[in-house]
Amino acid sequence: MDSQLVALVDSSAMVALVDRDDAAHSAAVEAYRSLCQSGYRLFTTDHVVVETYDLLASGVGASVARAWLTSHKLPVYATTDEDLAAARTLLLERSGDSPLSFTDALSLAVMERLGVNDAFAVDPAFLAALG
Repeated sequence: MDSQLVALVDSSAMVALVDRDDAAHSAAVEAYRSLCQSGYRLFTTDHVVVETYDLLASGVGASVARAWLTSHKLPVYATTDEDLAAARTLLLERSGDSPLSFTDALSLAVMERLGVNDAFAVDPAFLAALG
């Protein structure tokens, strides 16, 4: 990616934006507005779209998940075989019980491949892995 302000959007942020009952909803709305006003180009990955849909469907209902799937406008980047391999390596090299999901590891691999340092997320495990 070029030197513009770019951030990956994690499923935790998207769920928080959609679910008004989510504890992070207000903070996520404020952060989203701030990112947009600062000129960030936001994107997500194919795996994050799947995870977000599943989380919304199980958390707030299938109709809300379908509405989100119809209306979200983020560019979606496809993960590659190399991203899958990098995510697998990242997870296997982590010591102890890691709360990092495979989707989060894939997001980190995509960010690494694209040279993206910023992410919009509210998931503590994902944010800690950005470290």
